[in-house]
Amino acid sequence: MADYDRSPEQLRMELGRLESAVSGEIEWLKNWHLNVLGAAVSGSDLDLTSIEEKSPFRVWYDGAPRDIFGDSSAFVALGLSLETVQTLARSVAQTVKYTGKFPPDEYKAFMDAVGLFNELVFKLQRESLFQVAHIDDLTGAGDEVAMRDEIIAERERVKRMDQEACIAVAEIGSFTAEDGLEEHVSRSEVLLEFAVTLAEQLRPYDRLYRIDNDRFLVCLPYTDVDVAKIVMDRLHGKITGGSLALEDGTRITLEAHIGIAPVGGDEDVDTILAHAEEALETARSNALTNVFMWERKDRF
Repeated sequence: MADYDRSPEQLRMELGRLESAVSGEIEWLKNWHLNVLGAAVSGSDLDLTSIEEKSPFRVWYDGAPRDIFGDSSAFVALGLSLETVQTLARSVAQTVKYTGKFPPDEYKAFMDAVGLFNELVFKLQRESLFQVAHIDDLTGAGDEVAMRDEIIAERERVKRMDQEACIAVAEIGSFTAEDGLEEHVSRSEVLLEFAVTLAEQLRPYDRLYRIDNDRFLVCLPYTDVDVAKIVMDRLHGKITGGSLALEDGTRITLEAHIGIAPVGGDEDVDTILAHAEEALETARSNALTNVFMWERKDRF
């Protein structure tokens, strides 16, 4: 999923809905305790209807946009945790209703599940707040802070799982508009359309970041340098040669260069970025190619 699909406004809106769902879940749990514990103490009959219904958080979770939260490990784990909470809540209530006895072991398991559920909610909120704080307002791409965290995460995965990953730095150069209308086109419009077009062409697990005024970085997990070159050659063709169209339909012929580098498991972030910048510089100065792949020089 490209970062462009998760704008700050969308994230803030969903965070508000998440907070409302949490408040509703707290109220649901409060009523559950009043009903179940009350029936256990007084011996009165327990109505399971409200307990069998979906809780407010389940309603939110089932309708939450997967393009906002779906690739978060906390979001996925939260769904499983919520199912456990509701299953145990149902089990405790049924035991009270049909035996008239309160099951302490089942209740302890239920409260442990609630504790884990709360931790996962807080984790999802922290992740989302980080995303809101580190998204470029103009393009919707991640910012440099988020980019560095992503490269660190990829580096650790490369090291731990012996898999490959690459980054690519794309730089916008000069541009012209059809019919000589470039004086009526702002660079901000071009940057936005450039980011949108890049994001639309990326694979679901790739990530886009704006790291400077005219520079973007693409993180390519599970990708060796040969595949990265194929992917970025295809992307370059989509964003140059007059194929870029602004919102009003104006066609833009854009100059762009891309430098690709592998993510080394034993290299720091600045070294990995330096390799991509070196490749970018070669692409910029080489008349034969606009996409260049960094190659490690042999050392004797």
